[in-house]
Amino acid sequence: MTSPDDMARYLGARLAAHGRTTGDLVAEVDTSFGEPLLMSAAGSVVHGFGTPMSDVDVHVVVESTKVTGLPITSFSLGVAVDVNYIRADSIRRAADALNAPGETAKADRSAWRDYRRKLAQLNRLILGLPLRGDQDWLDWQRERRKPVADATVRWWRTEAVRYRLACELLRETRPLAAAERLGRAGVAALDALATARGELCFGQKWVGAKLDRLGDTELAALYGRFLDLPAGTGDAHDYLRRTGELFDGLAARLDLPDDPAVCLTPAAGLKTWHTHGGRALVHRWALRGAEGPERELGPLGEPGWSWTGASTEMTRTHRELAREDLLWLSIDWSTT
Repeated sequence: MTSPDDMARYLGARLAAHGRTTGDLVAEVDTSFGEPLLMSAAGSVVHGFGTPMSDVDVHVVVESTKVTGLPITSFSLGVAVDVNYIRADSIRRAADALNAPGETAKADRSAWRDYRRKLAQLNRLILGLPLRGDQDWLDWQRERRKPVADATVRWWRTEAVRYRLACELLRETRPLAAAERLGRAGVAALDALATARGELCFGQKWVGAKLDRLGDTELAALYGRFLDLPAGTGDAHDYLRRTGELFDGLAARLDLPDDPAVCLTPAAGLKTWHTHGGRALVHRWALRGAEGPERELGPLGEPGWSWTGASTEMTRTHRELAREDLLWLSIDWSTT
């Protein structure tokens, strides 16, 4: 794990290159939204992966209810600084809900992305470098470091399972798409392993750097193999065979489940047209669709439709619709 001392050293070196100090960075935070309750530096710079072009992220908790999710950027220190203001009540709720039972058991695409956004925000605020804050908020941050770190590992484990299942659904009919999903599954599995070993920076573009810093040449080589995606269908089948075996090895190390609990929800823009003869057509924006018995496809047009169960219990219709990008697949990560 990148220690606070290491974080302070990385941040200090970046600011010193521009003749600035951490005090200058703290002074850059405007108090228009009220006095900061907690302030953390986050991102690739404090974790030691930043490049000369990387900005410095600062996350600031305030009582104001008028803040938005848009960062305020400045360049007055000679380095780009993004200040992200966070509502105190909102971040407390997000932290409390982080490990709530069933949080991702029935998540549609919007809920899945919202959970990822909240986890990323918690990761950067709580696992970042504390710059200043009220004592109760500094205590709050310290007490939540392990739960947030554990949730980050679990997120990448779940993404590995989800992308692997998507790969299997697409393997026979869309091998190139299946290969892309398998590559994502492999990178997520590597991120889970790196995060579990203390590399907590939330950002998959740094997976290779994390593995290099851990000194794990075997996993670093696997990272390159997963990113070496095929360009044609013939190459895709070979990639799926060879890289699938590599993923299976990672899955065994992570003890990933073979039959996770899944949730299927309609993809964005999905509608059902009822035709004649007891048939129905399910489509997205009239651009992509599938036809079948109304008794199976009709319910997809009902508000709030979803299906949950073990992945092996998905019906033939479920699998066909998923292959055509008509269903959104999420995983109940209590099973991962």
